[in-house]
Amino acid sequence: MSDDVQSTQPKLRVLVTGASGYIALHCVQQLLEAGYLVRGTVRNLRNSAKITPLRDLTHSSERLELAEADLECPEHWPRSITPLRDLTHSSERLELAEADLECPEHWPSVIDGCDYILHVASPWPIVADEHTVTVAVEGTSNVLKVAATIPTIKKVVLTSSCVAINDGHKNGSRVFNEDCWTDLQNAKVENYARSKTLAEKTAWDFWNTLEPTTRFQLTVINPTFVVGPVLSDQSHGSATIMARMMDVRSCPASPKVSLGMVDVRDVARAHIRAMVTSESDGQRILVTATPSVWFADIARWLGEEFRDQGYKISPIIAPNWALRLYNKTKIDPQIDALMRRLGPELRFDNSKSKNLLKMEYTSPQKSVIDMMYSMIEHGLVKRTSKYKPRVCDRKPNTSIAV
Repeated sequence: MSDDVQSTQPKLRVLVTGASGYIALHCVQQLLEAGYLVRGTVRNLRNSAKITPLRDLTHSSERLELAEADLECPEHWPRSITPLRDLTHSSERLELAEADLECPEHWPSVIDGCDYILHVASPWPIVADEHTVTVAVEGTSNVLKVAATIPTIKKVVLTSSCVAINDGHKNGSRVFNEDCWTDLQNAKVENYARSKTLAEKTAWDFWNTLEPTTRFQLTVINPTFVVGPVLSDQSHGSATIMARMMDVRSCPASPKVSLGMVDVRDVARAHIRAMVTSESDGQRILVTATPSVWFADIARWLGEEFRDQGYKISPIIAPNWALRLYNKTKIDPQIDALMRRLGPELRFDNSKSKNLLKMEYTSPQKSVIDMMYSMIEHGLVKRTSKYKPRVCDRKPNTSIAV
C-alpha cells in the first residue's frame, strides 16, 4: 500500500473515466496501492493494447473493475458490468461495462455503487477540431448529470488544464493562478484550449445549480504540460511532442517557447489528495512545478542523457522569424500551435496546491528523463544500438502523507 495516500476505508470504490489514458493509469495505480476498489471505464473491451496495461497494474486483480465506455455514446452505459474474468480469465474483482461519454444513458449503471469519480477522460489530439470541443463538453456534462442522481457519490474530481487558465491573454508576462480564465474571445485560442475551458465552465455552471446541502463536492485539477513515465505503449499528446525531440530530423531546433511542466505521478497524487481533502471542495487547483521550462531546457536535458546513447538531439534554438517562415508552408500543423505560444516566460503560482493539497513537485528534469526511458522501453521511441536501459520509479514523491 502506498505511503502517500492511504484510504482509511479500503472498501470505497472510485470510478476513473478513460482509465487506459496516460494520467488515468497513474491514478488507477495509486488508488489501488492505497487500498481503494477501482472501476475504470474504457471505450473498447476488445482493445488488448489498452486493457493489458490496466491488468498489469499492481493489485489490479484484487481491486480493479473496468467498464467499457465511450464519451460519445450514452446508450452504452445502462448495460450491466461484465466480470472481466469471463472475457480475459482475470480475477473476480476486475469487471467491465460498456459506455460512451456522449451517451448519458450509459452512465447510470457504471456510476452506481461508486463513492468518488475521477473524471479524467477527455480527448487531446495535437491538432484539435470542433469535435474535440463537443466531446469534452458533452462528456463532462453527461458524467456530472448522472453523478447528481447517484446518492452515494461524495465527490467528483475533474481533470481540466492550465490552458483553461493562461490562454488568450494579452499580458503574457503576468503570473497566472486559479483566478485567471482563458479568454475565449481571443481568436488565437486553439480548439484544445477551448475544449478544456468550456468543459470546466460547464462543470462549474452545472454544479452551482445543485442544492448545496445535498450535492456532491467538486474539485477541478488544472495541470500544466504533463510529463513523466508512461505505463503503456499508447501514444498521447505529450508523448508525441517529446518523441519528436529525440531526433534532429523531426525537431531540428527548439522553439523559443516556455511551458509549465508537471510530473504525471504528481498529477495523479493531486487528484487523489483532492478527492479526500475537504478543504479542496469547490476549488480549482493549478498543479505545476515552478519555474516554467523552455523547450531548449528539455533538449539540453535529453541531449546530456541520451546523446551518448546514439540519439541525435538538436542543441539549436530556432529564431522566431524562421518558425514564422516555416509555418507559412503549412507542412507541419503542430508548428501553428507553437507559434501561438511564442512570447515571454510563462509564470504560474502553485501556492494553492501546496497549501490545500500539501503538494511537493518532482523536478522537471527528472520527469523528462524518466519519461523518455519509459517511452523507449514501451516502443514509443526507437531503441538505438547504444541504448542503456534504466528502471524508472513509477511512484510519486511520498514525503507528505494525507
